[in-house]
Parts: sequence; C-alpha cells; structure tokens
Amino acid sequence: MNARKFACGMLAATLGFVAPMAAHAEPGISKGTIRIGQSAGVTGPVAGSVKEQIAGAQVYLKTVNANGGVAGRRIELVTYDDGFDAKRTPDNVRKLINEDKVFALFMVRGTPQNESILPIIGAEKIPLVAPLTGAITLHRPVNRYVFNVRAKYQDEVARAINHLATSGMNRIAIFYANDGFGQDVFEGFTTALQARGVQPAAAASFNRPMGDIAQSVASVHKANPQAVMVIGSGSEAARIIKEMKRAGSEAQFVTLSNNAADSFIKELGDDGRGLIITQVVPGMNSSQMSVASEYRSMAKAQNVDPSNAGMEGFMSAKVLVEGLRRAGPEPTREKLVAALEGLRDYDLGGILISYSPTRHTGSSFVEMSIVSSTGKLIR
Repeated sequence: MNARKFACGMLAATLGFVAPMAAHAEPGISKGTIRIGQSAGVTGPVAGSVKEQIAGAQVYLKTVNANGGVAGRRIELVTYDDGFDAKRTPDNVRKLINEDKVFALFMVRGTPQNESILPIIGAEKIPLVAPLTGAITLHRPVNRYVFNVRAKYQDEVARAINHLATSGMNRIAIFYANDGFGQDVFEGFTTALQARGVQPAAAASFNRPMGDIAQSVASVHKANPQAVMVIGSGSEAARIIKEMKRAGSEAQFVTLSNNAADSFIKELGDDGRGLIITQVVPGMNSSQMSVASEYRSMAKAQNVDPSNAGMEGFMSAKVLVEGLRRAGPEPTREKLVAALEGLRDYDLGGILISYSPTRHTGSSFVEMSIVSSTGKLIR
C-alpha cells in the first residue's frame, strides 16, 4: 500500500513538473526547428522586389541550415501573401502567431502593412526583425519589439535632395502615395527643402489602388520641375515615370530604395535610363564590401541569381540569425529582444549594425545609384 502511494505520488509529482514545462514551451521552437513568419506582397505591385528579397534571405538561411542551423535547429520561414494590401496583413500575422506558432516575425513588407500590425506585436510581445520599410513610425518612438535593419526613408530623401542641390537643381517636385509611406516621405521632403530655403516646385498624390493620374501628371509637368521625386511602389512608380515622360517631361527622376529591384528596372525599360535610386544596402557587385562577395558566392553555390533587392534580404537574414545565436541554446522571445538590443557594431561585411534599448535603427547607410543606358544600376 505504501509502495503504491509512493508510486502514485511520484507520478503526480512528475506530471506536475512536466505539465508546466509543456505549458510554457516557447512558440515556434522545437527540438529541430525555429519557425519564423512573414507577410509580404508576393503578388501585386511589389511582387518582383519581394521575391528577390525573399530569395536573398533564403540564400543565407539555407547556408546556415546546411551547416547545422542555430544550436542544432533549422530555421524555417513561413510566408503568407498579402498582395501588398494592408487590410490583409493583420489576418496573416494572426494566423502565423496563432496557427503556425511562429517564434518571431521577419521582413514584413510595406509601411501601412507594418503599421497595421504594431498593436498585435505589442499585445503578443513578438519580435519583428527587419521590416521592409523605412517609415519613421517604426523608428520613433522606439518599439521594444521592432528591430529595423535599413535606414529611414527620411534619411534617403535628405541624401537625394542634397545630391540634386549640389547638381544645381532647386525646382524639385514630388509625386507620392497618399498613405503612411508617402506622407512620411513628403514630410522629410519638405523639411529637407525648407532647410535650403526653397519650396516644392509641385506636389501631387495618388490613392491606392492607383486610378487615373492624368490630371496630376499634367499639373506636375506644368510646373516645369528640374527633378521629380517619385514615391510609390513598383508598378506605381513605373507608371508615374512613364506617363510623365509621355507628357514631355525632361526632369531628373528620383525614387527610393523600395524600388531598387531588377524587376522594377526591367518594367521601366528605356524609360529607366538616368533614373536615380537611393540605396540602403551596398550593391551586389560591390568590390569594397565583403558582404557583397559573400552573397554572390553563396548565391552561386545555390544556383540563385543575386540581385540588389536580394542583398537587403541577405543582410536582414544575417541580423536575424545573429540575434538567434546570441539568444542562446534555449531561446525565448525576450532573450531574442535582449540579444538584439545588446548588438553593438556587428559587422555584416562592411556595414555595421548596432542597437540599444533606446535605438532600434540598425543602420543609417544611404548611397546613390543611377540606371545606366543598358539598364544596370551604377553606384
């Protein structure tokens, strides 16, 4: 009888010990896998660049997995298509969290898309690494769970305005999306011009999905700007540039890093010649930064075509993996947050990434590029 009671007591104690452990198992972490979630426009106006970015990230993740993963766990990326529609992104993210049980979110694309999930991120206390946007709302105020790799859009705009001004251009217009992305850039645009004592030559906006822009094109063209900043995504920006040129504009066109993709340049065709594109990552063919040669080498080994948009995905994956490594053999979401906040001057291969509890902007790197007559980006 006593032996039976002892055995039952031991069983109860064992179950009492195991049950809390199971109840507190970290989402997305298994013995052999770390599951990471993403929502992005795999279809829609940014599909080309999104696919290039994912391919770049997978080049690094596959290399890591082939070499044993992180603490013996393979990294699995689960991606859901939101069609670049911010109304679909929260549902995707809820599914990733509640059904797929992902450990963290990664490379969610778009300003309104990322803004739409900030309440979910805060409520679930789930880290978001490398959102694919430079919106100021993801940098300030600092969100404990959002870790930006790329520079801010306003940094890109300021650099572009400085470049145009030093080239003797002061009549600068802007054509922008009427949403969080476009308004953020427009704010940086007007601030940069005011610092030089000038006003916008013209300003026009468009709603998404893009409808008839003929009147706006005519208005901007009538102002006879020396340069036009085009703030849209993928096919939107391409259409604006094409229609402005059809109207007879000879202005210098400038767009931001969200359009630094081979697919975008291909869509522009001959209308892309001379287009200036700001960059937040080094070019894939850079001979000065080892991260570029590392990317090219790994991509070649996997029979993947490298691209400039892919470079952003590759660098983002390197930051994610470094955070996971530093989170230790038994990672939790809070350990990942702490690990990333402790990252100081982490060298990706020419680009230094640093975070702190009061700064979640990993890099401020911005440079200029131009599309050549042969459709190649020249730095």
